[in-house]
Amino acid sequence: MADEEPVDPKAYLEELCKPKCVKPLIEYRGCGKRIEGDETGHKHCTGQYFDYWSCVDKCVAKKLFSKLK
Repeated sequence: MADEEPVDPKAYLEELCKPKCVKPLIEYRGCGKRIEGDETGHKHCTGQYFDYWSCVDKCVAKKLFSKLK
């Protein structure tokens, strides 16, 4: 039992939380479609990307910190 690798619950919790963050994900994907074909490199979806992951992180944090030793 001591030889087992510790399991990081964060990835599992992220998968559980992603369905709760559908709205920011839709906005991120919509942005990606809007800027498709931009060859200047000036358009980006950084804000929407961070909004999505912020939503996921907030959901994960509520559950993750109770599991940490």
